[in-house]
Amino acid sequence: MPNEIRVLPEEVADKIAAGEVAERPSAVVKELTENAIDAGADKITVEIKNGGVKLIRVTDNGCGIPKEQVKTAFLRHATSKLRSESDLYSISTMGFRGEALSSICAVARVEVITRTETEELGAHYVVDHGVCGEADEIACGVGTIMSVEDLFLNVPARMKFLKKDSTEAGYVSDLMTRLALSKPDIAFEYICDGSTVFVTSGDGDIKNVILKVYGLKFAKAVMPVDYAEGGVRVNGAAGRPEQLSFGNRTKQTVFVNGRYIKNHVIAKIAEEAFRNALMVGRFPFFVLDIKMPPELVDVNVHPAKTEVKFANEKALYDIIYHAMKNALYGGRPAEKSEQSKDAKKSRAVLRDSGASAYLPRESEKINKKVVRDYLEYTKPKITGGIHMPEKVVSESEAENIPRLEDIRPVDKTDDIPPLDKADDIGGDSSPAADANDFDVQLGLDEPDAALFSDCKIIGQVFNTYIILASSDKMYLIDQHAAHERFGFEELKEAYRKNERLSQLLLTPIAVSLSHAEYGAVMENLETFKKFGFEIADFGGGSIVINETPIIAPDEEIKSLLYEILNAILDNIRHPVADFEEKALDMISCKKAIKGGDRLSLPEMNKVVEQVEDLRRRGIKTCPHGRPIVISLSKTKIEKMFGRIV
Repeated sequence: MPNEIRVLPEEVADKIAAGEVAERPSAVVKELTENAIDAGADKITVEIKNGGVKLIRVTDNGCGIPKEQVKTAFLRHATSKLRSESDLYSISTMGFRGEALSSICAVARVEVITRTETEELGAHYVVDHGVCGEADEIACGVGTIMSVEDLFLNVPARMKFLKKDSTEAGYVSDLMTRLALSKPDIAFEYICDGSTVFVTSGDGDIKNVILKVYGLKFAKAVMPVDYAEGGVRVNGAAGRPEQLSFGNRTKQTVFVNGRYIKNHVIAKIAEEAFRNALMVGRFPFFVLDIKMPPELVDVNVHPAKTEVKFANEKALYDIIYHAMKNALYGGRPAEKSEQSKDAKKSRAVLRDSGASAYLPRESEKINKKVVRDYLEYTKPKITGGIHMPEKVVSESEAENIPRLEDIRPVDKTDDIPPLDKADDIGGDSSPAADANDFDVQLGLDEPDAALFSDCKIIGQVFNTYIILASSDKMYLIDQHAAHERFGFEELKEAYRKNERLSQLLLTPIAVSLSHAEYGAVMENLETFKKFGFEIADFGGGSIVINETPIIAPDEEIKSLLYEILNAILDNIRHPVADFEEKALDMISCKKAIKGGDRLSLPEMNKVVEQVEDLRRRGIKTCPHGRPIVISLSKTKIEKMFGRIV
């Protein structure tokens, strides 16, 4: 290996720099479009051909480039956006390094046509794969047309790493979608291979942009996000969990001061706010724009400017969590309960900032001040098991209720058409969409009406689902989901009122832990106590459980202990969301009736009453986001059997 140190030739250095900035066609589109945004354009057209390899053209009506500065604009580190070192600490523009045009010119043929408002004629300039031409005068409109052709023609090694044109076009489409969402006040037009993909109006309404780029289904299923605190404002839109959820995070977009960023922590925090409303394994849709003082965010940490650093991450994450929580519970009526000082303070901050935020009702959130002040306990008021209810049907009718699991099952099911196909019931094939094809709204438009008043309990199928029927509709209740959510709401209320959650064990349970687990438990004994665990040191890396929040077999109690321990450790690593609510969720799950438990008629009656109570409070999912009830109309059943068309 040669040991002589040399300065790289300029053309080699340019190609290396291009590898950071012009990684693929979508990166070129990003740089050019952001330059158009910085130029003050309110109308931008982006056109690509062959995935952007053959042509990328960005047209804007911005301020343009003065004729005498056109050549300078293509030099490395030439920029109009920075003047001194101090400007690096308050960057408000999309671009600022002055590397984009220089890097792109090194690996493509770049042509620019531009004119400022004060000039009669514009300028025309071409740089062909690093070879500069002469600037000519040309008649053109105010603004800039930047064309990039034959990308990577002189760098065949880079070309080999590109994917097929349709895939590269997909990357550009995804980018343009995010750019349009980031700037709803700019009218974007995106053209791919001669076909217009979308056109936005630029009226500033994020919902209209969602309509154009995602479609009517998304636009009808989003709710506004608007929350401000401590000089930070979070606005945008989020999908209603019962209508929009996905198996991955591709429909999640986060901007900071209009700049698209990738931040997995922010995504996780936003998802945490939806944890009790979404099915496990499903992810919410959201578009968030975080407005904050430029000096509180460092965007100069990544060549593509997609990663940033924040001055106070924890405070920001708390704000994002509450913004999403507020959006989620915005449509529910507030309960008449005494507001905590923290809640009043939050409302005062929002009122002073002028934000039209939606705050959750008190029963939908855990007051952190209550957690800190939680020192005394009362007698337990929440116990396991099922309370004996008043009857929905009479005892004589109960004798005729069949147990559907006792019916001999069909041996051959090959010829039975699957009911989860989109063609069968008209919907998406995702679990959430399948549930929506059945009615999970439960008549929420009439919350005071008793949903099951004219229903009769038919029986219990698979020892998991309670079946009810009225004259024109059939209902299936998930007994575990219903009982778990009802218990979860009771636990939250008891926790907020400082009620004791623990029950004394007749025989203490000894648990052997690893060194790390033992240390974590002993350091958080008070936290465990708040959730109903009375734990003592048993020596030798073991503990003994004397009191527990659930009455269950020893292994289930140990499992709950580990789950809460993991929740505590997660909260220590990322102390942002209400981990107390997560722990209460775990307890309610362990306390609830299980799928597979055979219920008596009074027990089924009680579950039905609990579902009615939850429905009146606007709750229709278990803490994990699964639906509690689905319904199937007589008409839909008759269509399935071909009785009607």
